[in-house]
Amino acid sequence: STMTRIHDLTVDLAKAGKTCKEIKEIVEAAYPGQSLARSTIFRIIKTMKEGGDVSDKRGLDTTKTVRTPGFIDAVRIAIESDRKLTISQLVECHRASRCTILKILTEDLGLRKKGDSWVPVNSKKPKIPTEDIKCEVDVPDDDFDPEPVDKDDDFEKNLKEDIKHEIMYDKNN
Repeated sequence: STMTRIHDLTVDLAKAGKTCKEIKEIVEAAYPGQSLARSTIFRIIKTMKEGGDVSDKRGLDTTKTVRTPGFIDAVRIAIESDRKLTISQLVECHRASRCTILKILTEDLGLRKKGDSWVPVNSKKPKIPTEDIKCEVDVPDDDFDPEPVDKDDDFEKNLKEDIKHEIMYDKNN
């Protein structure tokens, strides 16, 4: 492939003693817009000087984790046992990338982070119509005489202000 040829040219130039800047310029002239990153060229030069393997290994990594049903179930079981697990803890436990774990949590399991816990996206409580609500009320005895409450003049004014702010908040949200 073209990238392998670029890599091999970079290695050959490094073996010839060229600097990173010189290698970058030569490769860019030979393959416009397809040169390796400077950090990659530096790594090749350093590895070669240390006597390490500088062959092109891209595409040879077969240890990638796939979002299989079994793997998704393993993450689901871990989250169900502790909703406060962090992505870093799941990455360490399951040996997968942060991106893979995040996709499993959000896309496959339909979860989102709320506070410090993972919760289902559709975790909003359903609204119950008020006519369906049944409750028991404690009715005081006939001889019940509540203590009089001292009314503060500002109490009613403050209460009206609080109600007005709540109404404005509800309209805006």
